[in-house]
Amino acid sequence: MKKISLGWGFGGCNMNCRHCYAGSGSQCPKYPLEMLEQIADKIALNVNAINYGTGEFCFNLNTIPLAEYFKEKYPHIRQAVTTNGSIERLMSPEKIKKLFHDVDFSLDFPDPERHIKFRRHHLAWKWIMEALEICAKNNIPCSVVTCITGIHSDEDIKELLDIARQFRAAWRINWFRPTGRGQHEQALELTPQRVWDILTLLAQNTKVEALSDPLFDAVLRKDYSRYNGCACGFLSCRIQTNLSVTPCVFLGGKRWSGGSILEHSLEEIFDSRAFKRFRARQPKYCLDCAFWEKCRGGCASRAVLYRGNLNEPDGFCPYAAGIPQEKVDEVAASLRVLKSAEQKVHDGYLCTLILNPNK
Repeated sequence: MKKISLGWGFGGCNMNCRHCYAGSGSQCPKYPLEMLEQIADKIALNVNAINYGTGEFCFNLNTIPLAEYFKEKYPHIRQAVTTNGSIERLMSPEKIKKLFHDVDFSLDFPDPERHIKFRRHHLAWKWIMEALEICAKNNIPCSVVTCITGIHSDEDIKELLDIARQFRAAWRINWFRPTGRGQHEQALELTPQRVWDILTLLAQNTKVEALSDPLFDAVLRKDYSRYNGCACGFLSCRIQTNLSVTPCVFLGGKRWSGGSILEHSLEEIFDSRAFKRFRARQPKYCLDCAFWEKCRGGCASRAVLYRGNLNEPDGFCPYAAGIPQEKVDEVAASLRVLKSAEQKVHDGYLCTLILNPNK
């Protein structure tokens, strides 16, 4: 089994985000440290990176001791955390810098009013701004992560890039998927046309630090593509809040589970029916495409959540959506990819896009 990137969600959160797919507003499970350490020992040989997300990591009992355990016993594993800013109120900058390779700060809108309304917490803006300032002051590598939805304007995107630039942070895009709390809000969904307009804007205004999204990587970078299809079930997986393991963070529940990490090894889970189904994915539409070998149908969760089936093409595929080739060529011609950048933990774990507005 190859070394994989792992996401681990614990649930438990102080916010009630409008678009949340899993952890927002949920209660903290109480897992004993001894059990968490047993899981750590079980997975350590197969894992090279872990991101803690889905809820606020530090609110959960024994999660900080778990990160300390990984750091002391398995220092080869890079750890990162995605947070709404609360982490800076519960951990010192020195501890954060010691434990985490990089930190991901969730910021939905570039102004206090809309960010607070979206997060449904009156201190959401204050906490995120204070946290970004602390990271900048202490040279802690970080990124601002935004779940881009159908209600984000071009001006929002430019201003979010400005905020990331202000704090010397990267800016990461988590494209909205209609799941969890947001699945019934059609206004949040993205059309392929809107996605490609956003990509045009980004290509003209910033540089790419990481393009770990098989569809965009294959179509835009062509011969320089780094990936062979969606990493889910191949090179990454997710330990969900109930300790079941799924190929993708956005596809939870029994249907997508390869089993509990308490009862099975990662090797057994990757050999499960659910994971094999991910790896066997072959959308008929895509088989004759010139980008098939690199794209492999693109993001699996976007196929399921935007098109309804694992064996459909990625919901943002320009060819399946009838996006003019001129639009794709325009983005590809404007795209500027940094030759070298410090690889963040999210690079290669999710179908995501990490931009560097500081270059």
